[in-house]
Amino acid sequence: MKFIHCADVHLDAPMTAHLSVEKAEQRRRELLETFLELVEYAKNSGVRAVLIAGDLFDGMRASATTQDAVFSAMENAPDVDFLCLPGNHDGENVAFTRLRLPQNVVVFGGQWQTVRYDGVAVSGCALLRSNCESLYEGLQLDPEATNIVMLHGQLATMAGVDLVDKTRLRGCGVDYLALGHIHSYGCERLDERGVACYSGCLEGRGFDECGQKGFVELTCENGVLSAAFVPFARRRLHVVPVDITNVTSVTTMLALAQQMAADIPCDDLVSFELQGTYSVDANKDLAYLETSLNREFFYARVLDKTELRVDAADFAYDQSLRGAFVRTVLASAETDVEKQRIIQCGLRALRGEEVSF
Repeated sequence: MKFIHCADVHLDAPMTAHLSVEKAEQRRRELLETFLELVEYAKNSGVRAVLIAGDLFDGMRASATTQDAVFSAMENAPDVDFLCLPGNHDGENVAFTRLRLPQNVVVFGGQWQTVRYDGVAVSGCALLRSNCESLYEGLQLDPEATNIVMLHGQLATMAGVDLVDKTRLRGCGVDYLALGHIHSYGCERLDERGVACYSGCLEGRGFDECGQKGFVELTCENGVLSAAFVPFARRRLHVVPVDITNVTSVTTMLALAQQMAADIPCDDLVSFELQGTYSVDANKDLAYLETSLNREFFYARVLDKTELRVDAADFAYDQSLRGAFVRTVLASAETDVEKQRIIQCGLRALRGEEVSF
């Protein structure tokens, strides 16, 4: 018997933190398409139930079109149950209060509910402010069954809103604790009998969600439960450090960035982080770098985390306007960070380049 554990899909999330309006809309569509592909995967792979451990929707943003697409896909997979646990983002979403949900959709509420499948028991409870301390007392598991428990929150050693107290779940007969809320896959031992697992999100939405994204496929055979992470995202996000110390040419900087990202597919999203130190002679044109790299990936951005290296002795006898400018700034009462910014902007202006403040 097979199950899928997924969470934190966040359908219709804004996706506008870095992307253009057009690409943000494309990524929103892709999030929906990825979830619909998961439904098809479950349908075609003999999966008995999909366990959605919270935040299927991104709050009240979920459009009627998205809701219709999701529930229609579920209804068209009648041999698969969809066990939905409201999370902190979609707990009050009107999608779960529709007048008619498909018959194969179960939405867990604020009290424990158990769905049984031939020796496997799946129990879920929405983690609410009103029950976050007391819900553990109501969990009653059959020690002879293979017990899957669904909660949406972060593992902790105390109970609270968005916190799952693992100490109060130990020794309760849990074989697999299916968690949501954390957007990266992770698994740890809960006790001698069971494990606790975050499936992570299906698709990364920002550069704090890098790495493989997907779901966990569970297989129960002869009472033994095994779990395997399945990568499923159509695009990945990457953070790529690029050390430009001692580099003065912007084309060389571009070549370094391209070299560091040589193994990254062009369909992915990449954040290039310039690191190290640079001299006043360096042509560090961020706009040029970003424009060039955006031609090579679905999306690319360039963050400047470098430091300007200025030695006052190098300009002590420089009688040019540049030397006088640098000496004046270095002798000012500005902070070191502000001096770097002023010198960088001033030197670009002296070279005749456009400067934005």
